[in-house]
Amino acid sequence: MTDIRTHVGAAVKALRARRRLTQEQLAERSGLSYKFVGEIERGDANPTILTLDRVAKALAVPISMLVAETQQQQPAEYQMSRHELVRVREALDSIADVTDRWTSVTYPPIKRRRRR
Repeated sequence: MTDIRTHVGAAVKALRARRRLTQEQLAERSGLSYKFVGEIERGDANPTILTLDRVAKALAVPISMLVAETQQQQPAEYQMSRHELVRVREALDSIADVTDRWTSVTYPPIKRRRRR
């Protein structure tokens, strides 16, 4: 079984990436060193509850989310909004129109030159 520190580290890294923060930015927000943040993300550090609370506050998530992420073996499924679904369908329709046009076009035969 994988160490809980590895799972917590992966959760911190994923949440940091979702917020498009660097390790340095997360360290500054949480009052930790960027080296320690890297150790947490790699699962090398053994952060205290107080440290995890500082990291969670810096990421604007409840501390339970850092631990809850560790209990999931698979990432949560993405839920598409109705607006996004409409946009995807419109894009697929556009692609279908273009491919239909390309397949219906007939090209004149290509004349090949003889090599001398």
